Amino acid sequence: MCRYAFGHYKPHYACFDCRKGFKRRLRSDFKGGGEALPARCPQCGALMANMGLDFKPPPMKDACAWRVLQGLYTAGLTFHSCGCSGPGYRPRSPQAYQRFLEETRAGYLSALRRWVSDQDAAVEARAEAIASWRARLARVEAALADA
Repeated sequence: MCRYAFGHYKPHYACFDCRKGFKRRLRSDFKGGGEALPARCPQCGALMANMGLDFKPPPMKDACAWRVLQGLYTAGLTFHSCGCSGPGYRPRSPQAYQRFLEETRAGYLSALRRWVSDQDAAVEARAEAIASWRARLARVEAALADA
């Protein structure tokens, strides 16, 4: 059973400028459903990144880990999961981050090749999958170039 299926868990956000993690109330917590506003940092007012329910922020003084987290977020690799097995490994050091991105790129390339060579898939589904894997690959390659 998924851990997050029935509970009212607050989404976890991160402010990379302040190096702080925050939980945000759900819209259902407000009378009448509330208004969908962007998540802003209570300290500096900048937009925060939705990191997923499994996110645990590193200490504020660990600037290196925060840079890695920002790179992961930019690459589209966050801490979202249903709670059954978690989001998987996420690195905290620059060396592990580099290896992680290279392994992720290899996995994405493999998936892209499978979809490109799969002639049995429906044309629309195949085109959508190829576009999705190419977009993911581009984000990871951009993060690798910045690393």
